[in-house]
Amino acid sequence: MKKIALIAVGIIVILGGALLYLNHMNYWPFHTDKEKGIPDGEIKNMNQLDRTDELSLLLAASGKVGYNVKGSNVSIYFDLYKRDKRVLHKLVTEFGSEKDTQLSGTLVWGIPDFDVFKPTEIRAAVSNDGATSQDSFAIPKDIFGKIEDAGAQTQSFEDGKIKKGKKYILQGWIMGKEGTGMHENTFSENGFKNQEQTVILYVVFK
Repeated sequence: MKKIALIAVGIIVILGGALLYLNHMNYWPFHTDKEKGIPDGEIKNMNQLDRTDELSLLLAASGKVGYNVKGSNVSIYFDLYKRDKRVLHKLVTEFGSEKDTQLSGTLVWGIPDFDVFKPTEIRAAVSNDGATSQDSFAIPKDIFGKIEDAGAQTQSFEDGKIKKGKKYILQGWIMGKEGTGMHENTFSENGFKNQEQTVILYVVFK
């Protein structure tokens, strides 16, 4: 009898743990309206296109981000800095409403062509609960190509809790003679000061 009771308790514990995990990660049968595999309030880097994928051959850079968060807007911006002075700030696309609601979905972006250091356009699509906002942004011609010693980095942020107002870098470029090595402060105010020019494509949650 004791053995049966212990087995029953073990089954309950295992089942309970599994259900808690499924609920935490928003897997079926819990929260079917949320992005699966991502806890509430978090952002996650999802698989980029495999470099052997046929579509990847048409893109210089690309990425995909998933999120589950209470908020009003998901906005993608393109910024240009000369040292630490921002001289260009453009909205690429956004999805949102006038008040806070559940934002759950994915953001997919890509830079057409073959050279990440000579981009001419950015395409992005933000999905939320079945609805999608997508757009393309023509990059001004005088931004890239004039400064040598350039470096680039794709989706440098770590998975985790979403901080409202934080810039989550999707793609960044640094240009200048000070060096092109990337580190955790590359796309910070102090990092901008060390480069002749910095360009960032990023997403912000509000």
